[in-house]
Amino acid sequence: MPQIRPITDLRNTTEISELCHAKNEPIFITKNGYGDLVIMSMETYETLTAPPAGKQEGMCFLTEKSPIWAGMLADVLRQHDIPFVKESSLGAGLAIKTGSLAETLRFFVPAARLAEAEELVEELFAEKSE
Repeated sequence: MPQIRPITDLRNTTEISELCHAKNEPIFITKNGYGDLVIMSMETYETLTAPPAGKQEGMCFLTEKSPIWAGMLADVLRQHDIPFVKESSLGAGLAIKTGSLAETLRFFVPAARLAEAEELVEELFAEKSE
């Protein structure tokens, strides 16, 4: 169960630090009864932001997009036979807690196909000025 603490608890930094390290998960901080911050230990942050476990060697970060745009990008990469791995930026627990609007998806492609994939991303998401 996620820890939810009021912002006034941040006055005791030692206790919050110990809690972050003991729980190994983000702690949600509220302000006036509403969600305001998420804090976590460096180890937890590194675990949440690490490349996916099944990601093959030689895969490179391509981009990060919202779920709607991520679906479109995945379709285009498939059409061009570019292998990819996508992962949530939040992880399942945080995605459920914060909602899908806060979630983004990270794309990784083989290093040998990175330039081609970057061109596709540029074509798809470049701002058109008229």
